[in-house]
Amino acid sequence: MWLCIVPPLVKYSPETTLLVVSNPVDVLTYVAWKLSGFPSNRVIGSGTNLDSSRFRFLIADHLDVNAQDVQAYIVGEHGDSSVALWSGISVGGVPVLSFLERQQIALEKETLEKIHQEVVHSAYEVISLKGYTSWAIGYSVANLARTILRDQRRIHPVSVLAKGFYGIDGGDVFLSLPAQLGRSGVLGVTNVHLTDEEIEQLRNSAKTILEVQSQLGI
Repeated sequence: MWLCIVPPLVKYSPETTLLVVSNPVDVLTYVAWKLSGFPSNRVIGSGTNLDSSRFRFLIADHLDVNAQDVQAYIVGEHGDSSVALWSGISVGGVPVLSFLERQQIALEKETLEKIHQEVVHSAYEVISLKGYTSWAIGYSVANLARTILRDQRRIHPVSVLAKGFYGIDGGDVFLSLPAQLGRSGVLGVTNVHLTDEEIEQLRNSAKTILEVQSQLGI
């Protein structure tokens, strides 16, 4: 099917930027990149952009703050091996641990993991209830398209070519990292500080995706 879609797009729109939404989004973004022959900055997957929005909402709900004041990312695979960047969470510009200390709020590791798992399984829950997902992903992709078309240069966690970042060197793999987007596609990947544990989880996420890619023969 992708052979019927990507080559004609490239033929008639050689200067376009491809935004891949179909699942498994990381693997299909890689496929679109290989079939298109485009530079990697012009092939983007929706990745964990929606996951990160849900993540921010759940954290805000737990802390009783506005979600717009929460800065938080989920990176890696859009799926079970995704990585919640707990070390980088801030509320109103204040690192989350300092915020919790000031508000005298206890946040145990089990609670954090529960929030992450709610994000991972939220799509499955929606599908079980109504049979498909539509509105949330539609809004998320519209948000990405707006950033690109209007050259807003905003940072989104999207699926990009991750080889060379955080020690990921096992092969060409697309997974989500916070990236600045504009009219020419990916303008750069933000150098977010990760803990050693988060880096290890991200590398394992890359291995998971590469195992699937190895079966494609592309």
